[in-house]
Amino acid sequence: MVSLFAPAQIEMFSEAVMGTVEKTISQNQPGRVKCLGSYWPARFYHSNCDVIVFIDEVVKVVGRQGITMLVVPVSSIKTD
Repeated sequence: MVSLFAPAQIEMFSEAVMGTVEKTISQNQPGRVKCLGSYWPARFYHSNCDVIVFIDEVVKVVGRQGITMLVVPVSSIKTD
């Protein structure tokens, strides 16, 4: 099936904002964050990020793609 919609453009923020993980995020699993006073779907900005961020951990929110926030871990556990 052919998609009629192009993927949303990535919009980078001029300054990162801090967010709190509400649903665990890993390399192959998008999650959810609370930032800017609301809850958002979230995934890692770098697709090769090999860490896991767990509930209540803090992440940097550096941009968005559609309604999905793009995050960078602040401190996490490597999966290897």
